[in-house]
Parts: sequence; C-alpha cells; structure tokens
Amino acid sequence: MLFVYNVIPYISHGDITGDVKLYNKWSNILSQGHFPQNDPTWQYPPGAAVVIELPRIIHSLTGLSYYAAFYALALGSDLLVFLLVIYRCWRTAGEIGQVRPDYLGAYAYVAAIFMLGPIVFGRYDIAVTMIASIGLALALRTAAATWRVRGLAIGFGTIVKIWPIALIFGLPRGPNGRRAIRWVVLGIAVPTLLLLPLSGSLSFLTQQSDRGLEVESVLAAPFLLARHFGYHGVIKNRYGSFEVIGPGISAIAQFCELLTLLGFCWLLWWRRRAQLTPERWSEGVYYDAALVAVMISIITSRVLSPQYLVWVCGLIALCLALTPLHRGGTVLAGPCWLLLATISITQLEFPLLFDRLVHGSLKAALFVTGRNVLLVGATVWAAALLWRRYARPEPSVEPHDCAEELCEPVP
Repeated sequence: MLFVYNVIPYISHGDITGDVKLYNKWSNILSQGHFPQNDPTWQYPPGAAVVIELPRIIHSLTGLSYYAAFYALALGSDLLVFLLVIYRCWRTAGEIGQVRPDYLGAYAYVAAIFMLGPIVFGRYDIAVTMIASIGLALALRTAAATWRVRGLAIGFGTIVKIWPIALIFGLPRGPNGRRAIRWVVLGIAVPTLLLLPLSGSLSFLTQQSDRGLEVESVLAAPFLLARHFGYHGVIKNRYGSFEVIGPGISAIAQFCELLTLLGFCWLLWWRRRAQLTPERWSEGVYYDAALVAVMISIITSRVLSPQYLVWVCGLIALCLALTPLHRGGTVLAGPCWLLLATISITQLEFPLLFDRLVHGSLKAALFVTGRNVLLVGATVWAAALLWRRYARPEPSVEPHDCAEELCEPVP
C-alpha cells in the first residue's frame, strides 16, 4: 500500500493507477444506468460492474475518494484470501491430527503477492480471486450448505471475470456436485437477469471478437522474436493493450480459442477417467484440477496480462495448504513452486522491461519468452501429474483368466 500511495517510489506508478482511472470513468457511466458499450476497452462480463461500481457507492456513503475506496476493497479482498488460506491450514491440521498447523500455504501466498508487486491492488482481479477462494475453501456445518455457497461463489465469480467457471472441473460426482452445479447456474443467472435491463450489459460478447495477440501472451512470443529476423510485424495499442499486428496474427488469435477449447475438452476427458465419486474425491483433487484448468486458460489466452497471475497466487496457496495431508493432498507441489518462481520474475517483465518490450527490444522479448516457457512448463507438468494420479487406466481382461474361471467345476 505504501507503493500504491507513492509513499515509497515505485518503478512506474502510472502502471498501478492507470486501470483504476479507467474504472473510475466506467463507474461514472454505470451510475447513469448503462454499460460503457461504446468504449472498446470494456470487455468484461456484466458482473464486473458490481465490483467497479462498489467504490463509488462507498465514496457516496463515506466521502472517501474512488481511489481510496478501491484500494481499501483490494486490500480487504487480499486479507480475506489470506484468512481463507489460514483457515485451510487449520482444517488440514485437524484432518491429520496435527497439533500445530503448517502455514506453508500462507507463507507462499504472502510471498507471491509481494513478488507480483503493487499491481495486485491496482486491478480488480484480487476481488475475483477472493470470490473464487470462497468457492474452493469455505466449509460450513453441513455438506449441503457448503456446496450451495461454493457453487454460488463460482457462479458469481464467473459473471465478474469468467475464469472461476474453471473450478467446476474438480467438483465431486453425486449429490454434492449436482447441488454445486445448480447453485453455479443460480449464481450466474440471477445477477445477469438483474443487470440485463441496463443498456450494453452483454456488449462484452462482441467487443472481444476483434482482439489480437497481446505482447505478453504465450503465442505472441514467436512473433516478437521473429521481428528481429525479418518478420514484418508491429506493436500497437488496441483495445486497451499492446498487441502484435502482422501477417498470420489473426489466424493465431483464432487458434488460441481452439487451444482453450481443446484444453477444456482434455479436462473433461480427465474427469471422466478420474471417476470423481465421493470415495475417490478429495479437496486435494478439487484444488489441483482448479489450478490446472486456470493455467490452461492463461497459457492459451490471446491476452496474458500480469494481473492474471493474481488468480494463480490464491490457487497455489490453497494447494500448498494441503501439502502435509497423507491422503487427499495436492499432487502439484512441484508445479506450485515453479509457478512461484515464475511469479518472482514477472515484476521484472512488467513494468520494468515493458516499455522496452513494446519498442522492440530483443532482450525484453527473450525475457518474456523465458517467462512464458516457465508458465507452459508448469502447466504441462501439473497436467501430467493430475493425469497420472487420478485418471484410472482402462480396465483390461485377460482371456485365459476368464476361461479358467468359467471352466471352474461347480461343487
């Protein structure tokens, strides 16, 4: 917060406050009863309006500036994620009969937030991470109540920023999973219906279609490097981000969407093979599947802004909060540490090297490429571990064994 308020000078303070200025502008439009549908930088589902408008409501009630209210909400969201991780550490200790909780997950969360930098409080992604963490970690007195609240959190998080829908891949089969899905649908449908009368509430569906490859995305990296070997591409500011423009880019941007779809199809196949019945399901598989699903969506996206890694901070922490479990714990401890290492260098990429990147620096392009290789490596490693641990092999039957059993004489 000292960086956010410029008490301690930061590398580029404008990169912290820039999006909050935009949110303030949008909140003025939202308070007039319609969405900023004519603004090409508005590319968010309707639930984002709730998070963006809330600081303006606090301003009207308390007199705090929009900025102060937004930063206070970001800090509160950060605190709630941290407390949920602490709570998960306590639950883990209780489940294994350990007197003293292991706070590894909580330490990892604090480290990840500091390594990612003050951009955490300059974007609304920390609020979405908080909602998703409720959908993962909150446990109430009964299973029915727990899965209602978790499903509701996943549903509401989805209409705020889409990615929390990825949490459904790890839901258990049976009544609890079905109950969660019903409440996911309610969490999406009810707020959407309430916001639908506002003009432009669904404009984000069309304003995303023309986006290209943002310079930090995984599939933009080859084009950034190719520019230094004769590829005729340029970097322009479009739709609120810097994109690579040139031959073949539009096809690759569409290919990103196909990759995301294929990744989610793989997760459905994994889920079918994993047979997540109540006997085989655990909170560990729930968290692990969520982390893999979110990482697939990140590395296959046309846009990879540094704030996307805020989502990963909460998921890593919850996975590591399960590490001491003898049964039902995470199998992704290794990928989690690799992701933490990747987060530790992301602040160097943005904002330190970002200006050089958009101006064509080869060193900056190599650095971003290296960071993206680590992200892809962690995702592939995590997916392989998830498959190896939970996907059951196809049943095989030995013909001669069957013949022997069938030929066994009846006494």
